Amino acid sequence: MVAGGRGRPGGAAGPDPGPAVADGGDGVRQTGEWTPVPAAPPFVAAPVVPAAALASASAGAALDPWGPPGSARARRVAVLGVAVLAGLLYAVVSVLRHHQFKTTIDITIFQQAVANYAQLRAPLVLVKSQDPFWILGDHFSPVMALIAPLYRVWPSVVTLLLVQAALLAVAVWAVTGLAVRLLGGLGFAVGGAFALSWGMLKVVDFDVHEVGFTVAFLALACVALVEGRPRALMLWSAALLLTKEDSGLLVAGLGLALLVWGSRRLGVALVVAGGLAVLFTVGVLIPAFSYTGTWTYASNIGGDPSLVGTGLAMAGTVVRHLTEPRGWALLAALAATASLGLRSPVILVLLPTLAARFASSREVYLEMTFYYDAPLMVVCFVALAVAVRDRRLRRGTTAGQSRAWWSSAAGLATAAVCLLAVDVGVHTTEWPRTLAQSDQECPWCDDAHRLIDAVPDGERLIADVGLLGNAADRHPVLMANPEWEDSTHLPLRADWVILYRDSDQFGAGWARERERDLLAGGYAVVDTGSDLVLLHRPTTAGGAPGPRP
Repeated sequence: MVAGGRGRPGGAAGPDPGPAVADGGDGVRQTGEWTPVPAAPPFVAAPVVPAAALASASAGAALDPWGPPGSARARRVAVLGVAVLAGLLYAVVSVLRHHQFKTTIDITIFQQAVANYAQLRAPLVLVKSQDPFWILGDHFSPVMALIAPLYRVWPSVVTLLLVQAALLAVAVWAVTGLAVRLLGGLGFAVGGAFALSWGMLKVVDFDVHEVGFTVAFLALACVALVEGRPRALMLWSAALLLTKEDSGLLVAGLGLALLVWGSRRLGVALVVAGGLAVLFTVGVLIPAFSYTGTWTYASNIGGDPSLVGTGLAMAGTVVRHLTEPRGWALLAALAATASLGLRSPVILVLLPTLAARFASSREVYLEMTFYYDAPLMVVCFVALAVAVRDRRLRRGTTAGQSRAWWSSAAGLATAAVCLLAVDVGVHTTEWPRTLAQSDQECPWCDDAHRLIDAVPDGERLIADVGLLGNAADRHPVLMANPEWEDSTHLPLRADWVILYRDSDQFGAGWARERERDLLAGGYAVVDTGSDLVLLHRPTTAGGAPGPRP
């Protein structure tokens, strides 16, 4: 997939506890007296918090450093408010990016698949191949079919963007709600930091992907893990397997956390199920849908036909990546994000996924540029909330002690550092630029819209990668490239073409050279503007197309 969008030139639920148990809304459950949320899931045999600390907490030690606890209903409303606000921010920035022509090929891939799902057709993707190309043979993400009913009502790529924003908001709701139940008012800060974390914002920066579902399902699974709801944990783990072929690694990670916490039977079951799901998906399901009959990305893990050879290749790749600056940078960023969470068993959830990324030869997995880190953000912030809760319980921290510490120089300095870290994370994304450009004139965008509108609806269109997302609603689109082939090496065929003459997506000068070839092959210039050119190949008098380039 092509990375990034150019925009304009220049950068432009678990069982009911019963009537005797109620949520006090401040991180404890009420059963006639205050008792802390267990430091390990209720279905885990081995506690990780000393009994003395539990006794101290149950004797009435308040855990909320921001004053007396509010009502359970008020807390739930506030948590929902955080999620809604985050969802609105995600939606606004997503739509702004789309209007600024910063959506590219990936949103087009999913739009074409979802459009076919909505019509009860096979999820074929024209932009990948002019021959039938099942998206399930590229990446196994059948969960995207859930968007189809909404797309049928509102057939637009914006529908996909809004659904993704809503899914990210679900994750914020789940993580914030858990943090508030564990930490009281401080949980809102954890939830806000999660919502603005670099991994989450990068999802909005880069089109639409199945990762929206992954993040939502993983957040709900992690909440079930911490709160000790095995049925909900198994349900959301199963849902994760439908998001992408490698999501079984996250399921295996959930199992690892349970193993450390002492729930061996369910832990082993999740580890085995997650691992087998990955092998079955890449070894059977994807090849069954793939046009090649194979898993296209097998070369990313070595490509050696033997199991031993593959293992050695992956081990060598891990060692190489661990010695590279970007490998260390990713680990350091995750460690800084989780901070105290590194002490929580929850952090083990990310271990299989992180190991697979280091074992892959696909270099972008180590770059903090795309959407791959969003699931890791879920794990880091859930682990952080659990670790802070455990630390309080071990120390028997009271509300007064917490308020005093946060009011001290050390507490204020810590808060300032946390705010600075969030700000730095935000500024590593495209959000500041996107928001700054929202009230600026964009002649390039206006010209792009005019050229796209000049193509009759339903006509196949070959377009520059930066135009695909905006043209996909009205046209079957293919991506212009120097080879003039789709990903299956079939020559691109269409009577309408829009090129960006100054495109450097594939190196300098390629678009102008292709324009000359098209003109020599029978195409004619219909319109131009802002270094964009619309070309059309007229039909002959008998209705047959003119000569092909």
